Amino acid sequence: MSKLVARRRRGLAILAGAAALIVAVALIARRDLATPGTPAAATAPGGDRGGATAGRALGSAIAAGSAAAAAASDSPGALPGSLDGTEPDGAVTADPAGHLVVDLELRRLFDHFLVASGEEPLAAIRARIVAVLQGRLPATAAAEAVAILDRYLAYREAARQLAPTTDPAAGLGQIHDLRARMFSPEVARALFGDEEAATYAAIARRDVLIDPALSPAERDRRIAEIDARLPAAAREARAAATAPLDQMNREQTMRAAGASDRQIAAARTAALGAGAAARLAELDRARAAWDARLAEFRAARAALLADARLDPDQRSRRIDELLARSFSPEERIRVQALDRISAPPPAR
Repeated sequence: MSKLVARRRRGLAILAGAAALIVAVALIARRDLATPGTPAAATAPGGDRGGATAGRALGSAIAAGSAAAAAASDSPGALPGSLDGTEPDGAVTADPAGHLVVDLELRRLFDHFLVASGEEPLAAIRARIVAVLQGRLPATAAAEAVAILDRYLAYREAARQLAPTTDPAAGLGQIHDLRARMFSPEVARALFGDEEAATYAAIARRDVLIDPALSPAERDRRIAEIDARLPAAAREARAAATAPLDQMNREQTMRAAGASDRQIAAARTAALGAGAAARLAELDRARAAWDARLAEFRAARAALLADARLDPDQRSRRIDELLARSFSPEERIRVQALDRISAPPPAR
């Protein structure tokens, strides 16, 4: 796999997470922005969450950055534990005129170092990012990137002051409005646009799926419309995330139609690639072996339960011995859980 493809796939992680974790939307700021070990500041109802707050946060971030630049040497020191042994993400670039190309790669570079929030001061983290930007970019582009970095740091600080909400759409709306205040439309779109589109689509999908008034056909039609409006990168991320499930559904249809194992394997390889197909085949073998062991155990247990020569204590002891011989301690927990799931509901 080329480095370009690898970077692109890593860059889709934000989009895939946004599409999969609906509940996290309400706290999206906490994921993007919270500093580990630092509680989010509470904001009283009616408090200042607008431009004044953003301006103060921006001023604080810039002041902290200036202090860092004055206090830090060209080498900020040993990397903290969370960054030790890693290479900075983000393929930041400049255009032919020497100006910064603003895209998701820039945000990925910022977030790579901000993982260490809580392990070292923000000033030191900023100094590390600035050093990388200045090392990778021409002077004009580096200065533009540092300016966006300071706004990004201010945005994170302002987001910690947002009032919490349990409504995903309202939470995302708060974050969207904050981004619009903190960044130019072009920068906000480049750093957050695809993620927001994917998250709004995920919320819309959830609303469609839980609407009892929709018929299956209408539900499918609306979901298809939602997916068609996704950005190309988000569609790719969603397709990659759902590919195994989609393939499983296709295989069930093929088996019901009488397809052979060879045909199933060929379809799986064509859809997922040889490596993924081999891993799924191994999973199939492991699942089949487990099912056979479980069936053998249950048949032996049923024989003990039906043996009239055993009193209740003997029967219970024999079943415990059978369970211990048949499964490891971890597997026994799984067997007991499966038994609870398959047990008929108690009579009322």
